[in-house]
Amino acid sequence: MSDERTVRIRTARCVTARFAPIVGAGLCAEWDGVLSGYPGADGLVALLSTLADPGAVVGLDEIEALLESLEELLDLFGEEPTGSAYYPFKAAELIELYGRSATGDLPDDAPVPLAEWVDRFAGHVDRRLAVGGVDLGRPRYFGELERSLRGREPGLTGRDDAGFRAFVVECRSYGAEYVSALTRCDVSRDGS
Repeated sequence: MSDERTVRIRTARCVTARFAPIVGAGLCAEWDGVLSGYPGADGLVALLSTLADPGAVVGLDEIEALLESLEELLDLFGEEPTGSAYYPFKAAELIELYGRSATGDLPDDAPVPLAEWVDRFAGHVDRRLAVGGVDLGRPRYFGELERSLRGREPGLTGRDDAGFRAFVVECRSYGAEYVSALTRCDVSRDGS
């Protein structure tokens, strides 16, 4: 497997480690209702867990299975939801986009680069936290976090497995930070 393909797969796994916790966090009754009614929910959760597991062996087959499951789930909404369902929906969508990049189904010259999608999401979370009065110690916490993580992605080649596993564990902790912050501002309370 080429270094570029390895970097894309490993980047998709790190993105999954960061955003999968939001997908299943219970932040929104609307999202949770759709997820619990989705026949493939158990399989989706298992695939998300596998990709976010630093010790798992993951290839294109697992990513393609995850993509199929995410597409089915996202299609149940029809369009991007507003309110509190936005956060888990967008997190699932980001995982899907990075998975499509790993499989080669997302063109490199896409109109909006992947990094910009993540920046938009992180910025949205930062603004929501500001409105909710949640102070994480510095402004634009998640936007800055995502920019710092992006700078490390090119080093996710197959040459440092221990470093990759450590990065996945770190990304999982950032996923927990997203969930904690969104829970603290209670996105379900006012639907924004």
